[in-house]
Amino acid sequence: MRYLTVSQTAELLQLSVPTVKRYIYDGKLRSTKLPGGQHRIPEDEVARLLSVSQSEPGAEAFAATPDATPEERLAVLERWVTELEAEVERLSAGLAVISRYCSLAREGHEEKAESAPAQPRSRIQVLGPGCKRCNALYELTTRVLREQGRDDIVVEQTKDLDEIAAFGPVLTPGLVIDDELVLSGRVPSEQSLKDLLARHLS
Repeated sequence: MRYLTVSQTAELLQLSVPTVKRYIYDGKLRSTKLPGGQHRIPEDEVARLLSVSQSEPGAEAFAATPDATPEERLAVLERWVTELEAEVERLSAGLAVISRYCSLAREGHEEKAESAPAQPRSRIQVLGPGCKRCNALYELTTRVLREQGRDDIVVEQTKDLDEIAAFGPVLTPGLVIDDELVLSGRVPSEQSLKDLLARHLS
């Protein structure tokens, strides 16, 4: 089995490198992580996405061909712009948190989030300055808990950078259960979130 780098995969799929990485983190693209942290993508995964793009011209992985019409090329570019704007928003939110954390560290004011003394394992915080992914994680978490009948769980959105930075250089969105950071930098699938909640909630 031949494995490709993220850059090679992006070139073959006619996508940006950040989009390919997002596909990996969201589970849309299977990869193998090397000891150094680099991702390698099986060639058959790339072939699978290419087949999707050919069978569904409107799919995200659509690859513009030389004989594509101007409208098709424009549609591809518009999707890339949308994806890049979402990536910029996510990175900007993460950079804001990291910057604030570094500032607090330099000033010597690193503070730990205050623990809730009563009702252990009853408080969930969604960390994020209010980006789309942060709101999506908050809505998904509240919906899953509501469907499970967990009215005893309090879900809060923590947007203050000082409060977020107290958990460290967190990539948002982040999920905190009883003052423990259990997820950061992505919005999980519904099933993944259910599994995560089952492991950390009594």
